Amino acid sequence: MAITWASKPWSFWKTHWQNRTDFKHRRISLMIIGFFVVGAAIPYLIINRIADYFGRRAFNPEIPFDVDLPFMAWMVIPYLSLYLYYPAAAWLGNKNDVMWRQNIVFHQMMITSNWMCFAVFLIFPVEIDLRHLVVGIEGSGWEAWYVLVHGVDKPWNSWPSLHVVQSTQIVMILRYWYPSTTRKVWVLQTLLVICCALLVISTLTIKQHYLWDAITGLTFTAVTWKFWMKPCLDRLKEAGAQKEFDTLMNA
Repeated sequence: MAITWASKPWSFWKTHWQNRTDFKHRRISLMIIGFFVVGAAIPYLIINRIADYFGRRAFNPEIPFDVDLPFMAWMVIPYLSLYLYYPAAAWLGNKNDVMWRQNIVFHQMMITSNWMCFAVFLIFPVEIDLRHLVVGIEGSGWEAWYVLVHGVDKPWNSWPSLHVVQSTQIVMILRYWYPSTTRKVWVLQTLLVICCALLVISTLTIKQHYLWDAITGLTFTAVTWKFWMKPCLDRLKEAGAQKEFDTLMNA
């Protein structure tokens, strides 16, 4: 049986759903972006700093690969590209009301899954002790970007890697909404997968994560997509689920 957590719209969405044609049919998109900032981004910053404050390490997943993998300064570009992924699903899930319903529910599930990761950060914290390997950027154009990255993230956001989880979840929903039925879409999907692969690799090559973090992030996305997200999204294609959604939103 599929998991159904967060598969029904929360009451927060009522007014926005009823007025979804506002702002040139972009009200839902804008609210989703704001919802993600409040429900995921801000809590992450708080929890990351709580873990840093206590400084408790549950275990050490470091292996020789993590240290031996060469540092690549330029890979900070695909790493920072994550911030382009966040609005992508909110903005592109707009073909019809079925997709809008899925858009809302997907982001509810995405934020819920992020909180699962936050729980791991607190219960099984791991310090990412790799930043001493970031060398050769002093005085270069890359230095400011690494100051920014290190300032935002304390090294206690180890596993599963949120960079990996969030980016791959968004890739999954975009591929779900826009299957490769034409050559143009196939090319765009291929570019999307390549960009996401570079992002995942970048978490290792700029010494922000261990290999363990990336593997657990990919595993987490694969399991939650197959047994939770996709079944709930599929159900929203059915008339009965759509009626239930609309009833809750118009109550």
